[in-house]
Amino acid sequence: MSPLHLAKTCELHVHPGGCLTAEDLIELGRDFYEDIDWTLFTDTYEKAYGIRPDPIALYRDAISNPTTGLTEFKEHYIYTEKDGGDFGRFKAKFNLITSLLKHPPKRQDLIIKMISSAQDRHRKEGITFVEYRCGCSDETRDTFINFHRTQAQILSNASQNNTTARYIISLRRLTAQQDYEWVQELIDETPELIPTIVGIDFADIEEGYPPKDNRALFQRVHKDNQECPERALEITYHVGESYFDKSLESAIRWCHEAAEMGVRRLGHAIALGLDPAVAIARRPDVHAKERVSERLDQIAYDLMHASELSAFDIKVNASALQTERQTLKNRAPDEIVERAYNPQRLEEIRNRQQFVLNRLTQLGTVIETCPTSNLRIGGVPDPAHHPIHTFLKSNVNLVIGADDPGIFDSPLASEIDWAITHTNWTTEALAKRLGDPRRFQLGSLRLS
Repeated sequence: MSPLHLAKTCELHVHPGGCLTAEDLIELGRDFYEDIDWTLFTDTYEKAYGIRPDPIALYRDAISNPTTGLTEFKEHYIYTEKDGGDFGRFKAKFNLITSLLKHPPKRQDLIIKMISSAQDRHRKEGITFVEYRCGCSDETRDTFINFHRTQAQILSNASQNNTTARYIISLRRLTAQQDYEWVQELIDETPELIPTIVGIDFADIEEGYPPKDNRALFQRVHKDNQECPERALEITYHVGESYFDKSLESAIRWCHEAAEMGVRRLGHAIALGLDPAVAIARRPDVHAKERVSERLDQIAYDLMHASELSAFDIKVNASALQTERQTLKNRAPDEIVERAYNPQRLEEIRNRQQFVLNRLTQLGTVIETCPTSNLRIGGVPDPAHHPIHTFLKSNVNLVIGADDPGIFDSPLASEIDWAITHTNWTTEALAKRLGDPRRFQLGSLRLS
């Protein structure tokens, strides 16, 4: 048995929709692809790529002539390196899945087939423990609850014969308070699903949704967990994955703030491991500009943590920051401020990364790193600069996940093998560093 057997048989960061392969999509839509409203896919694809695809033709060709048709279908679905570092492009391709699953006459059946397909594929890969996280884009209570109930029930039934499947409900960042209410109502209505539904997640686009906006919600979640520990829900949070709208300091701060608010696991957290010189070279003038509101938040953060930052050789000029804050308070929150980078600032950002990684280690927070996902949609330019190198050298709790193994065409075992291939860690050393990911599963707050 491989030393990495435990890591290769436990998946803690995966989305069931993203588990669907091109072949799965073709099979699911084979009999009614001509009836589907593909507008969401075609509109977003055209916006992202400048080309308006014809999904009906793609299906027809893939079915009638698999040799060449499947290749063309995959070009419009599989997200590869050449699509590169753009969350909007990823969403455009993912909307091929979304458009299919939202087809009203077949929706319930498709949801069942989606989660069942993901679970069956993981079983064939030898994965014995999986936490699936999934969101529902619909705004109605009944649709939201039915969507998540259906998937949780299937996973509950699948947890047998040495296979454990758990479910994490992704809340929409814009309506998180309302979604959380509905999650509680779902649990009230189906208490038999409590063992399966173990947490809540925040995913999709993070830009424009700072963690601080959810502070009151997180406080309520922690309060509810204390009052009813037998049904406690832990929190996972996608953060520091796509952050081109802000400074590197602010992106690092977002990761820290989420952890301090009680998030158990951070999804991706690229901002904590990607070297700042590499980060600012990804796009022209990137990260030099951010909104006044972000800069004010960063100033408050630096003043609050001045002594701690000093211990990591980060100089905080309190007087200068207070003066800057008074000036910025007279400007509109959405107005843009610009601050150029220099070698000294870049070195301090590296120290900030170490400061937050050290704090995460103290808190016991876990980082979920997803190599292929980070390279393709997270803006990491190449394997040599992947944040996993920084994470492995630190003491932070770390797991490796596949994220969307179908749309990336890269299962969990390949992600683990990638780490061996692209780092200087031996199989034995990596196995020791990662340990058994199951120790980071959600549900630790519940009564035994």
